[in-house]
Order: sequence, then C-alpha cells, then structure tokens
Amino acid sequence: MENFTQWHLTFVGIENLGLRAFVIFLAITALYFSWLSIKASQPITKRLLLLALRFIAVALIVLLLLQPQIEQKEVLKLKNKVVCLLDNSKSMTLKGGDTGITRFQLVSDFFKDNASFIEWLENNFDVDYLSFSDTIKEISHNDIEKGIALDGANTDFAQILKQLKNRYEGKSVKGYLVFSDGADTVDLPSNVNKLEVISNLAKDISSPFFTFAPAGNMEVKDVAISDISYDSFTFVRSPWEAGVVIKIFGYKDLKLPITLKQGNDIISSKILDTGDEGEIHVDLSFTPYTTGTFLYTISIPVQPHEAITENNQVSFLVKVVRDKIRVMHVCGRPSWDERFLRRLLKSDPNIDLISFFILRTPTDTSEARNDELSLIPFPVDELFTQALSSFDLVIFQNFDYRPYDTSFFRFSHYLSNIKKFVTEQGGGFVMIGGDISFSQGGYDGTAIEEILPIDLSAGKDAIDTSRLKAVLTKDGLKHPITILDGDTDRNIAIWKILPEIDGCNITTQLKADAVPLAAYPASGNPPLISIRNAGLGRCMAITTDSLWRWNFLSVAKNGTNRHYIKFWQNAIKWLIKDPTLNPVRIIVNKEKFLPNEEVSVRIEVLGRNYQPLEGVQLDIDVINEFSGKSTFSTNGVTDGSGQYRFNVKYDTEGYYIARATAKKENDEIGQEYTVFNIALEDKEFKDPSIRRDILIKLAECSDGKYFDLPTKNIQDKLSIENPSVVKLVGKRQISLWDNGYVFMMILTIFSLEWWIRKRIGLS
Repeated sequence: MENFTQWHLTFVGIENLGLRAFVIFLAITALYFSWLSIKASQPITKRLLLLALRFIAVALIVLLLLQPQIEQKEVLKLKNKVVCLLDNSKSMTLKGGDTGITRFQLVSDFFKDNASFIEWLENNFDVDYLSFSDTIKEISHNDIEKGIALDGANTDFAQILKQLKNRYEGKSVKGYLVFSDGADTVDLPSNVNKLEVISNLAKDISSPFFTFAPAGNMEVKDVAISDISYDSFTFVRSPWEAGVVIKIFGYKDLKLPITLKQGNDIISSKILDTGDEGEIHVDLSFTPYTTGTFLYTISIPVQPHEAITENNQVSFLVKVVRDKIRVMHVCGRPSWDERFLRRLLKSDPNIDLISFFILRTPTDTSEARNDELSLIPFPVDELFTQALSSFDLVIFQNFDYRPYDTSFFRFSHYLSNIKKFVTEQGGGFVMIGGDISFSQGGYDGTAIEEILPIDLSAGKDAIDTSRLKAVLTKDGLKHPITILDGDTDRNIAIWKILPEIDGCNITTQLKADAVPLAAYPASGNPPLISIRNAGLGRCMAITTDSLWRWNFLSVAKNGTNRHYIKFWQNAIKWLIKDPTLNPVRIIVNKEKFLPNEEVSVRIEVLGRNYQPLEGVQLDIDVINEFSGKSTFSTNGVTDGSGQYRFNVKYDTEGYYIARATAKKENDEIGQEYTVFNIALEDKEFKDPSIRRDILIKLAECSDGKYFDLPTKNIQDKLSIENPSVVKLVGKRQISLWDNGYVFMMILTIFSLEWWIRKRIGLS
C-alpha cells in the first residue's frame, strides 16, 4: 500500500458552461474597450501599466464570479487480493498408493517448488492464507512450512463458498487458489445435484478459482464400510437386517469376510468375492431374542498396505422392544386349570396366544379318515421346528409327549429344540403339574429335565392329593413373581388367605441353582413353585394343576381374582425378562456425545412396590467397550426420589457401558447397564477417493483452471489480472476567492488605476 496526494482546481460559482463563457466574453469586451480608451496615451509604459491593472482587476472579478477552489485528496493505492485455501481435513493425511506420500505433502511441496511464484504473488497482491474443512480458519505462509493441523472431521464446499462470499464482499479478489482432494462429506437429498450447487455458488462470487488436486497415482488402497442402513429399533424374535455398502479401492479379487457381532459374539457372517474394485452391497441379518439396547459391530479385516483402518469397523446401537408377548400353550387334556389359565392369557391384549389341548392323539383309533374329522392333528413339526423361535414363552400344562414320540414325529428331538429355545435363544418355559406331567409324562432323563428347576425321578412321581395352602419360602418373600402386594405384611397376609390347592406332584429335589418360591406343606415340604435361569432363558415349574382355585374360589367367597391374575402377570414378565420388572434403571440424556461433552447419568431404584426407594447403596462402574477397562468408578446412595445422578466426560472416542448394582442392607436389589457413544461426526474416511470432478467444476464455472499436483513452474501456466486499485482516505477544499485580501486587491487596483488616469489626464 502507498499513500499520495492529488490536487484538483474546481469552480463552484457558476456551474453552467454557457454562463461561464458569457462572463469571459464580457471580461474580454471590457478589456477591449479599456484598450481603446488608453491606446493614444503617452508614454507607452503608462499605457501598458493601465492595461495590466485593468486586466488584473477584471480577472479578479471573474474569479469572484466563478468562485475557484482547490480540492486536496489523500489517496491510498491498494493491492488486489489473492486467497490461498488449503484443505485441512483428515483425508489430506492419506497416502497415495505405494508412494508413501500424503496428499498434503504435495501441497507443501507446491509452495516450495514454486517459491518464486509465491514471492511474486506476495509482492504484487495482498495474499490471504486460509485453511478449511467445514469452516474457515486464518493461517500464515509460515504455518504451511511448519505444517498445519489436519484434523477437520467434515468438508462442506457449499458452506465454504458461502463463507468466502460473505468474507470478501466488496473486496477486490482476483483469484482463489484451492488446494484439496475435493472430498465433500455432506449428504444431500437424492434430487439435489452437488456439482450444480457448488457451481451456482462459485458463479455468485465472480472471481476465478484455480484448483489443485493430487494426481491419479495418489489414489489410496482401501476397503471401507461406506454406509449402513438399518432400523435403530426392532422387535424381539423378529428378523432384523442391515444393508451394508463396502467400497473397494486399489484391490481386486479379494475373499473378504464380513461379520456382525453383538459384543464379542459373532451373530452373522458372510464371505464376499469382491472381483474388481468398486461397490459391494451385502445384507446381514439375525433375530434378537431379548429386549434392551445392544451394541452391534460390523467389521471387515484390514488388508495389506491399506491406507485407512478406521473405516473397517462400524458400531451402532439397536433398541430391541417387544410388540406382543407370543405364548405357545400346550395342554394334555381339558381341565379347570387349563380353562382359567387360557382365559387369562386370551384376555390380555399384550399377549398373542397359540393354544392347543389334546383331545385325540396319534395312538387313538378312529374308523373315519383324518379329513373327515373335525379335530385337527397336533401340528408338532411346524410348532417345534419352524415356528418355535418366534415365541417368547412355551407352557406345557399336564402334557404327555410320549404318544408323539414315534419314528414319524420324533418328539424327543423336539424336546431338544425346546432346550435350545431356552438356553440359546433366551426363551421362557413353564411346566404345570398334573397326572401326566413331570415324571408322569415321561420327562425324566430328557432335555426338558435338564432345564427344569427340579430333578425328576426315574419312575413316576408320587401325587399328594391333600388340600393344603401354599407356603411362601424365604426367597418367595422378596421375588417379583410372588409379590402380589408391594407391602411386605400385606403380601404375606394375601398368601395366607389364598384358597387351598388340590394336590401336588411330589418331586425329588431342587437343582443347586434353582430358587424355590412356594412350597407344598406336606412331608418334606416339596417345591410347589420354583424357578431357574437356564442359559440365556428362564424356566418355571408349578407342581400342581389347581391354581385355578385362587381364581374361582376367591371370587366365590365374595373376594377377587386379582391375586391370581397378578401372579401370572408377574410370572410371565419374569420369564420373558421384561425390563419393567428390573428395579434398577439407568437413564442417559442421549445416546451419542461429542468428545469432552458432559454425559449426564441418572440411576433410579424402585422398591418391592415399584415406588422410589431411598438409601440404596450403588456400586457404579463405566467401562470402555473395546478396551474392557474401567474408566470411572464410584459409590452412591439414592435420595428421597430414589435417584442418584453423576456426570462424566471423555475425550477418547468409543462406546462406554455404565453399570450399576443396587444393594440395601447387604441384600442385592438388582443391577442394570446402559450404553452411550463418544464420537465425532467424522465422515472423512468413509470414501477416500479424490473428487477431481468437484474441483474441475469449480474451476470451469468461474473461468479459472484446474491443475494436478505435483506441478512446477506454475507462473508459466497461470496468470492473474492485477488492475490498479485506489482508495480515497480523506479530502478538503481550499477556497481561493472567499477572503478579504481579494476584495482589498480589487479595490487597490481600481484606486491606483483611477489615480494614474487622473495624472495623465484621462477620464
């Protein structure tokens, strides 16, 4: 920049050119007649003196009429601007092919190889250096030499062009030099063309863009999980599917395994034949068997010389919910117990019931053909092979399977399917007593006995037909199945007034890990209601077929059947692992957080009556999912609202599991966990290709030019206009007529002329 002063003479008295000409004409005429009046005067010196005085006087009068001013301007000579834009996104750290050179290294080399051109730019232009990804930052030439931070998580060319327009509005920018790989990570609607958007924005700026991108040999080698389409929630026991897009750069004919994991367990996998590089679309599916929020990971192995390993694995959360509880109810023969239980299950709108009770077995003889009978055959194969996994709960009520254990039906094989349904798929199973149940139904030594909470005798179990009342065990006093009232004293009283049951299957003993909830107060107090966790699922044994009396007789005595209904509701919820039965709940304000963003965690603990429980001791641990290491541990106590809150912050990306165990007076109330994610919205490595089409379009639509990097002698290939630009920084007007000296001069001249004329005898 350079300062200098400009001077201009202006006339502000008479602006009309015609009037100015007329005034000058009058002045000349006056001088002419003055000359005529004195041309005969002698000596000549006096004649010339009078003419000079008259000329000066007339000139001064003309100046008074024209009112001359001198305008003084202070002017600043400016340089035109040139803007250098350097992409500082993470994708600029990628190395090209087998070159071992990063994309940004080519940019740094450009400034070294073309130092004379950069020096010429800085001498002749006002050069701005900016880094950009999703926003713009000011840098200097020295920063380029030292190395700028390549940490941009997203690149948005449309947003950058808008910011450039606002930043340099009204400024004389003669060129933008853009150094980038063109990777634009913004997802636009399918009906919007990204190139057209960028082109229109560039045209609005009205300055040429000279774009530079790594040449073709800088394409990376990479196998990337580019996109995953999936539902963030699904229904339990319903197939869930994820559509995966894999992009392959620089590899051919790979045998590529892809796996879907829940935690560390592989739940689905495929082997892909990739062929040439490009896109591969693959679907992975599985069926969830438990409700909750779960962390799933899709991964592919890292290939030799692969530039990016971060995009070989993607994790995400899926919430598994229950639409309806699907129950299969199989009864050996019609009975009052079957009738009341079936009516209860059918009346619940949350239950989808499939019920069978056997009126005819394969061993029954009939003179009519099957198609002439109104009773349909028991669909054994369909139920226990094809449809079994779609159920949440299976109930065997006084059912003898042996008539179906033939070479055709193979029911003993189906019993193994039920065991897998419970232990591997998290299903629930209930066996209800009767004269053809438990050992009486031949279940001793079968796969069903392996999952039941009781051991069965090799022969037939004895059946005690005494009418006795069920007695709660110590475990039954606090288990959610047998809590018919939230108040402990009232719950005990309810169990004491429940009607007597009409007999019990006397089994040998409980399994070591079984929990007895109620006993039959006969000799040896055999278990009446017992439960057990079996693998991923849960089982219950009820060794009587007369729980219906809790319904019928209670109503008959002007009571209520709500205790019978409550018992079965509790039992079903426990068997299917309904999360509402968990007295401990962990709530996080959202699922995804930025690094160093505060994570607020709230723990709620409910009592036996599902009301907030105060004074509960909490053991809290937050674990990094991938490392398995604890990142935060503390102890807390719930307040009057049954809650405890804490906050954590993490700068390391990843999934974190918050676990809490609740205890009161050394008794464990329950435990729960939740998962949250710490992650940047980083899309830079999803597609590592160089988008030259974007940079070429940017140059073409702005009358600029595109160049491949590396390039040398750029001054021979690139020219930038540099017209002069000046800026007025100040001005003032100096009046030449509006002062007393001018009037005194006119008066003095006329007086002197009059005196001389008198001396020489002129009028």
